[in-house]
Amino acid sequence: MLLMEALPDLDRLSVAEKDDLIRAIFAQVETLLSKVAELEGRLAKNSRNSSTPSLHGWVQAEAEIAAQSGPETHGRPEGAHRPHAEEGRGSGSH
Repeated sequence: MLLMEALPDLDRLSVAEKDDLIRAIFAQVETLLSKVAELEGRLAKNSRNSSTPSLHGWVQAEAEIAAQSGPETHGRPEGAHRPHAEEGRGSGSH
């Protein structure tokens, strides 16, 4: 894409030269609008709303689920007693 130069003195341009300038500017606008649409599409499809989340998205989702479920129970029902190291050893008094 060409960079725009300073606007020429329109009073010195012929009607044909002005028409050419309008066509060139119109073509540049079309190119820029196409590029903006492409970039907006890429921006809209990121890991937060994509159908295929990134690894970071999975880790974050798992952390949120863990935070909602409360403290870890390591497979035991909530409130279940965790035996101490001394319990269950050869004393037989259990």
